[in-house]
Amino acid sequence: MQNLRVLLEEAGGGLEDICLINNYTKRHADRGLVYPVIARHLHHVNPVSTGLVVKEFAQPYIDFEIDAWAVLPRDRAAGHDRFRLTNAKGGYLMPTIDYPNARVIRANDHIFLQGQTGLSLDGRDFDGVGDPARQVEVAMQNVRALLADAGSSLDDVCKITTYLTDPTQRLQIDAVLASHLADVQPVVTSIDVDDLARPELDFEIDVFAILPGDEPHRRISMPAAQDATETWSQSQAVRARQFVFLQGQSGLRLDGSGLTGADDAQAQAEQAMQNVKVLLEEAGARMEDICKITTFVTDQATRKDVYPVFGKHLAGVNPTSTGLVVEALWKSELKVAIDVFAVISDA
Repeated sequence: MQNLRVLLEEAGGGLEDICLINNYTKRHADRGLVYPVIARHLHHVNPVSTGLVVKEFAQPYIDFEIDAWAVLPRDRAAGHDRFRLTNAKGGYLMPTIDYPNARVIRANDHIFLQGQTGLSLDGRDFDGVGDPARQVEVAMQNVRALLADAGSSLDDVCKITTYLTDPTQRLQIDAVLASHLADVQPVVTSIDVDDLARPELDFEIDVFAILPGDEPHRRISMPAAQDATETWSQSQAVRARQFVFLQGQSGLRLDGSGLTGADDAQAQAEQAMQNVKVLLEEAGARMEDICKITTFVTDQATRKDVYPVFGKHLAGVNPTSTGLVVEALWKSELKVAIDVFAVISDA
């Protein structure tokens, strides 16, 4: 948190500009240790947040990592609009921790949502124990309500990231997501994690939305790349104003011809970066516009093979980066995937 304060100040901002934080621990029990520290630093900021338990980090001695999304407000005095302010204390997930937060934040044209599960919007009740499909339905009803609070709707959704604790539930979870998002066609990244905030949570979703400008969002699909096992139509890239969100890229080729590098993480990483370049160009962006990457590997040892590949393609770009070791990706044969967020510069 001290690092985060310094880095935001270096960028001309401050902790008060934080909209979303993603908190990662290796052990579920550590949540009770790290959240009081986070709350002490962000007590009056009220960010939205998602907390995940992952397999490992970049180094074995790291026990905690935090991602932060911040937006400099157009009006510094007014700041951002933070809706449905609540406190985790006394709630269902962290009843003993004094941690105020928002459920949705409108920051200029960006909409950030608290990670949604089967939890009620007041944070007091949980619906869908033992029923992942019900948890997804509750989460998506929450998403609709929160977007409406911020003057937005599902049509403005650019990207979703879904977190599952059991890959065998993916098909029934996708079926519910399709009923809400099939016409929206966001980009999607889906990962399997060790655990969520409580053992009864099977699913959580992060949603990124942007209010449209003079033109609607441009949703880019590669029809041949649509996987036959996918139950609903998704985009490979979405451009909203000057912001570009990519679907998590892997060794799956964009022409739909299958996987490059079965059992070869390095080859999968190379294919993923080639895909990234193509999709950015389709959206009118360049590799130099990449601001943030998040890499997922399923084995710590894989990092030494794939990071030189990423480094080769991103030489001179210098994006911010988070690297996580997760249980699995959306297909069992995938060893590595990369999320990319880019901003097209005025130049």
